[in-house]
Amino acid sequence: MKHLRNHLFSVAGVVIFLLLALATTPTNNNSNRSSSPNTTRYTNSRSGFTGKLADNYVDFSFDYPSGWQRVTDSSNFVKVEKKTAGGDTIENFAVGWVSGPASMLPQFAQQLSDQSAKGFPQYKKVSEGETKIGSYDGYEFRFSSHMSTAQGEADVWGRIVMLPSDSDRKGAALVMLASSSSPDVHGPEDIGEKGELPIILKSFRFGQ
Repeated sequence: MKHLRNHLFSVAGVVIFLLLALATTPTNNNSNRSSSPNTTRYTNSRSGFTGKLADNYVDFSFDYPSGWQRVTDSSNFVKVEKKTAGGDTIENFAVGWVSGPASMLPQFAQQLSDQSAKGFPQYKKVSEGETKIGSYDGYEFRFSSHMSTAQGEADVWGRIVMLPSDSDRKGAALVMLASSSSPDVHGPEDIGEKGELPIILKSFRFGQ
């Protein structure tokens, strides 16, 4: 499923290049917490980023299952994924940047959807609207895709959640993808609700 792997990685590099000023009341969502013995903590660090990632750097952290792997990705702050024994992607999660207020997120979503449509065969946006990740208000869209590979037919589903900037920090784009290799995720409505992505979403925090 080599072609499937390539498509799964293509959306995770999407970032938003609109820089907008925003003045809102900052919210402190940090708390002293420890990761589970079965998870690994990722804490974003300014060191090593250049260009747009450096300009739009934001502190955040999350826990991911220890069986997942970090993937080199110069377009995002971080990307982690779960693979099959044969190396095919089951689920993955990436964090990019968003710089803009909540009022602009529907426009951002349309731009990202248009870009996604160019990279996924039989792309179809299936839902769009407001959402929450923990205590953070955001805006998301979900999509489905279907493709033929040397291994047969494969379904790919995606969910992109945009968390807006506030006066204290930049925002973030949470990019989630899953394939029909997952025994638990069976459609875009399951992304972040089933499988192992919920572990990441429940632990995501802005700040150090």
